[in-house]
Amino acid sequence: MQINGDVVYDDGLVVLDEAGVTLRYYYFPVATAKFVPYSKIRAVDTAVLGMWNGKWRLWGAPWIDQWLPLDVKRPTKDTAVVLTLRRISPIFTPDDPERVAQLIRERMTAST
Repeated sequence: MQINGDVVYDDGLVVLDEAGVTLRYYYFPVATAKFVPYSKIRAVDTAVLGMWNGKWRLWGAPWIDQWLPLDVKRPTKDTAVVLTLRRISPIFTPDDPERVAQLIRERMTAST
């Protein structure tokens, strides 16, 4: 995993630095990371996790256009961050989803 500049958030599953978002344990089955530059993010939102929309999915696709990286603690969490990209939207569950969404929004604005 490559860090690009100063890290502004790191909870072990997601890293935000000055260049973009790194989602650890993204790809199945090898659990390698995915890097998303802020310039590729179209929108960032938070979503409440429930029984039918990913709360109990530890890794994989709840819908055809979404992907959840590995997080074994997801069933204990209530809120996810959704990145809208061109095709597949990563949905991940950081420890502080509201803060992560705000930090991403700030950097999206700065990168345009």
